[in-house]
Amino acid sequence: MSETVAQGLATYRSFAPAGWEPPASVADVAVIRAKLEDPAVWCRIAEEDGATAAHAVFFDSTASERAPGEAGLAHLWHLFVREPYWGSGVARELLTEATEAAHAEGFTAMRLATAELHARARRFYEREGWQLAAGPFDAPEMGLALVEYRRAL
Repeated sequence: MSETVAQGLATYRSFAPAGWEPPASVADVAVIRAKLEDPAVWCRIAEEDGATAAHAVFFDSTASERAPGEAGLAHLWHLFVREPYWGSGVARELLTEATEAAHAEGFTAMRLATAELHARARRFYEREGWQLAAGPFDAPEMGLALVEYRRAL
């Protein structure tokens, strides 16, 4: 998963300000492992022919370090797809699975944050029924402005 995050963040150079580098802390193995050790965290990894293609992770927004959470709101922490699998449908499949699982767990809505300038991701989320809810806002851990999207479940 750490490698999938690192590969995904490396693609941000195509739209990030000159000189921007992916923050190592976001793809840190120990950070990801610690989050996944929480039994309340939902995670799925998609594989194609034995190779990792993508993963998705969500948890209760009240456990998010990024912004204050709300009761009934799930926080989509990760949805990363390795570049060879872009356009394959794996992102849609994982996102659908995550939203269905969040609904089954009793959440009534889900949020996510993505880079303000990440046009491809924003178009994807909007096609999938997500609505821009906030932003742009500074995300010091990313070194980029983010926007928040939400979707009722």
